[in-house]
Amino acid sequence: MILTRNQIALTQACLESIRRHTREPYELILVDNGSTDGTLDYLRSQPDVTLIENGENKGFAKGCNQGYARSNGDYIMFLNNDTIVASNWMSNLLRTLNEDSRIGAVGPVTNYSSGHQQINVSYSNIEGLDDFAKRHQEAYAGMYTEVRRLVGFCLLTRRAVLEEVGLFDEIYGLGNYEDDDLSLRMIRSGYGLRVVLDSFIHHHGHATTNHELPNSSLAQLLQRNAEIATRKWGANIHQLIYKPELAVSACLVVMNAEAMLRQTLDSLTNDFEKIVVVDLGSTDSTIEIAQSYPVGFYPLTETSNKIHIAYNAFEDIKSEYVLWLYQGDVLSDKDIRIVRGLKLSTEGQPDMIAVDFGDDLNKNQYLASITRRYMIKRDLAARKLSTILFGVAVDKPS
Repeated sequence: MILTRNQIALTQACLESIRRHTREPYELILVDNGSTDGTLDYLRSQPDVTLIENGENKGFAKGCNQGYARSNGDYIMFLNNDTIVASNWMSNLLRTLNEDSRIGAVGPVTNYSSGHQQINVSYSNIEGLDDFAKRHQEAYAGMYTEVRRLVGFCLLTRRAVLEEVGLFDEIYGLGNYEDDDLSLRMIRSGYGLRVVLDSFIHHHGHATTNHELPNSSLAQLLQRNAEIATRKWGANIHQLIYKPELAVSACLVVMNAEAMLRQTLDSLTNDFEKIVVVDLGSTDSTIEIAQSYPVGFYPLTETSNKIHIAYNAFEDIKSEYVLWLYQGDVLSDKDIRIVRGLKLSTEGQPDMIAVDFGDDLNKNQYLASITRRYMIKRDLAARKLSTILFGVAVDKPS
């Protein structure tokens, strides 16, 4: 999806670079927001372009959403017309997006951008772009950076992700902040965002807004949309995007769990600060399996001090919350996303946070209908464990 409003030379250079450097099959959908400089005649003459003519400037979000409605691909690329892509730009973006189904969107590095995506470049004119991009790709091959925000000048995502979190919000009018808004919705849905370090594109930057709006009007637009975002989200959107995430550990109480324990522990990713396994006296291979994993393991024996186990199991945990799991639980990629989303979206310090994982969570036939789990504060987790061991909550001795 590429939006245009005049700037015909930039659009021509952008399309030529896409055709030259994109190996994957693709469709070009261009949305024109009222060009008067010959752009429409040019686009109408391009046989590989699907053109939407608005006749007036309907803004970035509206135009992108119109283009999306006409698209057919499983992958959706939003690209500014004031960009020039380089070799392997799309291949490397796709590779990183597809490395993990929990990645919601990716973007390249560039010479001009706000946020995390701008890098220093050594070329001074477009003729040096391809050589620079090749050297940069070789130096950063296969590398990426996890971020909380991607800028909309070049953003690749999946259709399925947009169907889940929604498209660009059109309340932002002509533009700005709609990419922040989309980034926040993605990370609150548990999706990761990545800057792909070996995908480079040239970005002229604000070519349309600088041409259409004087500096004072652009500043007013930015201020207006910042206020719109604050009203929508109830707080400064950038403070929400970069909000410190909750630290969460996981606790599993087991008894003769050899049938599912490996699957359970394999499903617990590094999204959990620590994993605690408390064994209630297994006689199968549960203990050997648990001890083969990097977990905090606490076996209950005839001579065990139960209250010692109940509280010491959590003594080394520094996280505020503990996700309490049942024997047989196996977290899917979607389940991990739910946890990630709660870590970023939970407000305040509630004692208990409900986690609704859905029907695919539990492999234990006796608990198949129970899909809700809870993240509870660490001290309450210790009391919960003492209840399991004693039948009642017992306070930690002084």
